[in-house]
Formats: sequence, structure tokens, C-alpha cells
Amino acid sequence: MTLHSSSVEPQFDFDLPAQPLASALNRFADVSGRAALFSSTLVAGRSASPVRGRLTPRDALLRLLEGTGLAMEEVSAGRVNAFVLKPLGAQAEAAASVRARLERYDGLVQARVWDALCADPRTAQGDYRSLLRFRVDAAGRVHRAQLLGSTGDTRRDAVLVATLERVRIDRPPPDMKQPLAMLILPAQAGGPSCEDAARP
Repeated sequence: MTLHSSSVEPQFDFDLPAQPLASALNRFADVSGRAALFSSTLVAGRSASPVRGRLTPRDALLRLLEGTGLAMEEVSAGRVNAFVLKPLGAQAEAAASVRARLERYDGLVQARVWDALCADPRTAQGDYRSLLRFRVDAAGRVHRAQLLGSTGDTRRDAVLVATLERVRIDRPPPDMKQPLAMLILPAQAGGPSCEDAARP
């Protein structure tokens, strides 16, 4: 038989921008009324991730610690509950570093591809939908580009593939899985606009 607690962990409205970790932890405690215990040397030089929204203290703290190399452990002593911060294990910290590097490269790929599409009026109209699949070689060149379904215009399909094949990106991380896929949405469906790409 499994017992479920009838109490529900309260939620709070958090609006914590990216900032030095020590400052963010103090603001976290002010908002939630929950202490996070840490040494000053442990958090020195680390930056907190932004946290916004209505969240439980536990979920908010997990978001705040993303990318810091720290983990939290919840401890209770009588009626006192607190979070204790500690370093991630070496393996977990390495995995977090890999994820961050891949996410940065994904963002670079999307920016370079979108810039290339916006540079050609035949692909910058923003009134079509397309799923692109391609690979990036060791020199950062896009190759083996293909469309997974037509945009509805065979000439535009050919231009899309040719445009992709001209894109140059930085050398990809060696542990990045390929091929890559990128979905292009019409502007009215929430896709990016070339006006956005043109802004500095």
C-alpha cells in the first residue's frame, strides 16, 4: 500500500534574473522563506540561471542552479527544512558541460541557416513550411542537405537545398549527433522573421 501526503508544497512567484549566484540565493530565500545553505567559497565566481514563474521552492532552486556545477540536497531537522548546496559529481558536471556546448552550437546553426535563407528573397518570404535535414562536416560546411517534404514550390525546394549547401558554420563538437534537423515555420505560425534576423 502506497501512502500519499495530503499536503501540497506551496508555490511562489519568482522573478530572478541571471546574476551572481550568492545574490540569487539570497533573493530565493526572501521569496520562498526557504534557506539554501552554502559556503561563500562554493558559490564564488558562479552565476545563477534566471528563474521566472510560479514554482515550488524546490523547482525554482533546481532551475536557478542549472549550469552552475552545483546540486542541492533537501534536509530536514524537526520543523526546519533547508536546502544544502554541494558540487556535482565529476561525471555529472562533465555531462552538463557537454549539454551546454551542444546547445550553444545548435543556436549557432539555426542563426547561420536563417541568415542564409533571409539573404535570398526566394526563401525569405516566410509563407512556407519546411523540415530541413543536413550534416555539418569537420570544416563546418553543410552537406547532404535535403527537404523532408516539399514546400509546395519545386523551384523554391531546389533553392533551399542549394542555399543550405552554401552555409558555413564553425567546426561541430565531436560528440554531436548527426544528421541535424531544422523546422522552418511560416511567420504567422510563430516562425522567425527576416526582420528579426536583420536587427543588430
